[in-house]
Amino acid sequence: MPDSIREQIVQAFATRISATRAMQLDGSTDLPARSVWDTSESAERLNYGKLRVTLDLNVGFMDNVDRQQNQSAQGNAMLAELINDALSNDPTMGGLCTQINYADSVIDYPEPGQSQIAVLAVFQIVYEIDNASPYNQ
Repeated sequence: MPDSIREQIVQAFATRISATRAMQLDGSTDLPARSVWDTSESAERLNYGKLRVTLDLNVGFMDNVDRQQNQSAQGNAMLAELINDALSNDPTMGGLCTQINYADSVIDYPEPGQSQIAVLAVFQIVYEIDNASPYNQ
């Protein structure tokens, strides 16, 4: 059976931002590293036999703290790099979706004794499917 449109989108987005899928990032991971999780989605019925779906993709981006740089500046640079990678190319990912939106983020600064900084961001992917099949657009 072919992959669903949702699965194709998650694969394409992970490739776009050079992320693994559903991998827990921690200090034992080779850093820098990115991971994407497909969590929730919502759908609305359109008038012409289609569903418009909004898929939330949570992205984690972790790196070692650069002690020569301000941590706020490092976190902001990581966030900017992630947003750029996600949004600067084809906004339809080859026709799989209608748009990609940056929705939200938080920078997780290290606690005393920790050596990693992380950015957690949410991207919303809007796409359409046939209201009778998740495999067809």
